Amino acid sequence: MGSRTARLVLALLVLALAAGSVGPAASAAGIDCGKPPAPRPEADAVLTQAILSPQLDTNASTALASAVRRLRSQGVPRPEIVDRAVATYCPLVARDESLTPDRQREAVRRFAATLTSLVYDPIEPGQGETAFLLSLPVRPALSLQIDAAAAKAGKTREAWILEAIQDRLAGD
Repeated sequence: MGSRTARLVLALLVLALAAGSVGPAASAAGIDCGKPPAPRPEADAVLTQAILSPQLDTNASTALASAVRRLRSQGVPRPEIVDRAVATYCPLVARDESLTPDRQREAVRRFAATLTSLVYDPIEPGQGETAFLLSLPVRPALSLQIDAAAAKAGKTREAWILEAIQDRLAGD
């Protein structure tokens, strides 16, 4: 298994664990975020500042990406960054009464997916952007059509999907 594939598998595993920490609804009033990890004041402060940044909503996590780079340079392990950030974000979403519990869980899952891609696919030398993992539910029939189209084009499923998205955006 190549290092990029291994990183992706590890990232997806961490994502599953982080998303699973959201747990079932505690009550009709919201979601259960679970017990937060033991405090680590500096890391918690960096992540809280990034999560509360107005940029989080407007600029695809620029502040969060910066916080992740800072913590990685300080030697904070990747799984710990994911755990701490999700533990910081989840209570904010749980307090948002405008969202149903299902929408709250989805918001935390989306955040965990974005965060995991930032943590496990860091900017490499010469690479100007961070790659994000996108998670998108599709019906089984569409999934089979995607697989067939990718096979017909002689591409992996992921390569075909990426090319289809880029082609569609280029046509707009």
